[in-house]
Amino acid sequence: MRNSQPGIERIFSWGALDSRVRVGLMVSIFIIVSLTPAVGQSIETGWVVVDSGTEVDLNAAVVHGSELWAFGDEGVMLSSSDGGLTWQTEVSPITSDFIAADAEYDSMAVLGADGAVLFKEGTGGEWQDLGIPAEGMASIAVTSSDSIITVGAGGAIWQYSEASWADRQSGFSDDLNDVAFLDSDFGFACGESGSLIFTDDGGATWDYREAPEGARDSNLVSAGYYNPFRMFAISSTGQILASTSQGGHIWNLVEIESQNYATSLSRNLNSIDVASASIILFTGPSNYLAVSLDGGNIVSKSILPEGLSTSFNDFAMVDYKTGVAVGDGGVILWTDDSGKDQLIGFEIPDYNNFGEFAEYADDMLLGGFLATIKIVGFGILFGFFIGTVLALFKTAPNSLKQIFERYSLTTVKTLGGVLSISGFYLLMTGGSRFGALGLDGIEYIYTPVGDPRGFGIFVLGLALAAVGVQFVLADQKLTGPLFKIRPLNSIATVYTDFFRNTPLIVQFMFIHFGVGIGLKIQKAYEGNFGDMGTDGLDYFFFGQSAFISAIFTLGLNSGAYQCETIRGAIAAIPTGQMEAGRSIGLTYMGTMRLVILPQAIRICIPPLGNEMVNLVLNSSLAMVIGYSELARQGRLIIAVTFQIFWAWGMVMISYFVITWTLALLLRRLEEKTRIPGLGIIGGD
Repeated sequence: MRNSQPGIERIFSWGALDSRVRVGLMVSIFIIVSLTPAVGQSIETGWVVVDSGTEVDLNAAVVHGSELWAFGDEGVMLSSSDGGLTWQTEVSPITSDFIAADAEYDSMAVLGADGAVLFKEGTGGEWQDLGIPAEGMASIAVTSSDSIITVGAGGAIWQYSEASWADRQSGFSDDLNDVAFLDSDFGFACGESGSLIFTDDGGATWDYREAPEGARDSNLVSAGYYNPFRMFAISSTGQILASTSQGGHIWNLVEIESQNYATSLSRNLNSIDVASASIILFTGPSNYLAVSLDGGNIVSKSILPEGLSTSFNDFAMVDYKTGVAVGDGGVILWTDDSGKDQLIGFEIPDYNNFGEFAEYADDMLLGGFLATIKIVGFGILFGFFIGTVLALFKTAPNSLKQIFERYSLTTVKTLGGVLSISGFYLLMTGGSRFGALGLDGIEYIYTPVGDPRGFGIFVLGLALAAVGVQFVLADQKLTGPLFKIRPLNSIATVYTDFFRNTPLIVQFMFIHFGVGIGLKIQKAYEGNFGDMGTDGLDYFFFGQSAFISAIFTLGLNSGAYQCETIRGAIAAIPTGQMEAGRSIGLTYMGTMRLVILPQAIRICIPPLGNEMVNLVLNSSLAMVIGYSELARQGRLIIAVTFQIFWAWGMVMISYFVITWTLALLLRRLEEKTRIPGLGIIGGD
């Protein structure tokens, strides 16, 4: 395109350049780009192959004092005195295949496939052959300097102490696959059919622990006991079970974020090693080594040295960083960084630069932003539905007197007799269960937690008995105090009082971890409709149990507050409108639906808007159940960047955008639905 003014040319016009100049420029640019040094970026394995000196399968490894030991088939014993870099063969008293080993209190024990047990007391002691307590033993644990526990087929548990074996009956018939002890008293074992048993007296007696729903038919193959509040078990199919309760009374299936919040790695596993409070290592067949740095939420498969092909069977970690993994074919891998993959040639981002920080954080914040909108949207709808229903319950005028005054006194008394008998029976049935809880005095206020079913039976019996006695004693005018009770109003009052007088954060944890409502709904869906996969609408709604629990918690909590707001709006409608609706033939519910509620909802839009904004802000508490909304994403960003001011500042702005947008929409809705002539409108 030529310049519109003759004689004036564009100095930097590409078309004005000579063809040879253009070719020269293009060649120069190509050479410059070609000669620009490329920065090599790669991810390398965090494991190093070391020479074991054997080709037999290695099945177990332990840390014994300052040495590492590995045990395998054909009685092979290896030891290392330099942290696992070099190994030497030791002489074994027997030639049976070794399948498990443990070392504590400067003593070490190893278990053979035929049930034979070898014991080394002290770091400089000699191997002692303790014989075969029973066949079918699968795992072993050293519980003191001269005490051993073995577990195996049919729930068998044998304890070696005071130079003899004793049969410790577990009372269970399922095979036990592994056992782990914290100290000389506390330990637990796991096995088939989700078996979990616990001891607090060194293995003399064992108590059953219920596996979480979804793992009750699983084959639990390995156990890890790190501290009184950190216990783990894994199943052969890749499930991770965790308990953070002292004594292992409550177990949960870990929702694995790296597997789209599934409760399984979908890989066969052989063993688990809890290296620290947050670092967990996993082994499995087909070259499977993996590490989690956050207690099992994100599990990353390790890159292995090229050309390696084996099944890994066990770990021996000197500390949370340094240790070895052993496998079939005599393979031993060594690591000095928990097996984490090494980043080679990657530029380390400078998060002190706000541009680089924002580039890292924006995707995470967008994900949290969408996740927050997701639970807020459904929470608002669910809460509004519950609030409306409860408000109708609270304003329902029918009392017991109004319900039963149409019946004869004989009928009322007869019904009272039936209710009294039923009520007293339920009272006795429910109350008889409370003694088994072992409570004393004021502790009985916690009965609903200790025995929910029994408490429910007891309360129902109390209500029926009280009403029944009142019916039996009724006169012709039904003047007793209980006849004034409005049943629907009482139900709504109990509901609102409960949810308005307990902290929302506790409700989140109780509903998600205690009731497990998200996981229950997931299981019910899969049981009726099959696997939901990892995409589609079914996964959108049911793919994350934390999402389901968050919606229920926010909806149930918000509904209790919205109920009072809507009830107040209903009370503001003149009673004459209800009378007018009934006079033209509408039922009570018909009048509420067509006349009262449309006006009441318009009146209560401003206070409902305030409650909805509060719901948005309260949604930040969903991070306590692992849901990745804005607040949780902010914590994850800080964990990497350490930029506290910027991270929380961006989270605050994101919340402001959501609440401000919601407030504008509600303000617009309020203007469009304003009832003409109602209220005072200020002028300019």
